Amino acid sequence: MIKFNTQDRLVLDEMVAAFKKQMDESHELYKAQGKTPIITREYWLQMISELQSKIDLFTTTAAIKVSNQYK
Repeated sequence: MIKFNTQDRLVLDEMVAAFKKQMDESHELYKAQGKTPIITREYWLQMISELQSKIDLFTTTAAIKVSNQYK
């Protein structure tokens, strides 16, 4: 099985970070409007954590080391 290399991992990290940023902005907007989001922030953070662990399983050790340097 082919694993994610360093370049793949950095792209995936950026995608996860962009999604998390957008999720935070959306939840702040909901809060400012007095609305309740359909999916809670806590649930999204749990799903992001689960996704990150799955990505880790399919990433080379060298790529994980580089990824951790940029987090």
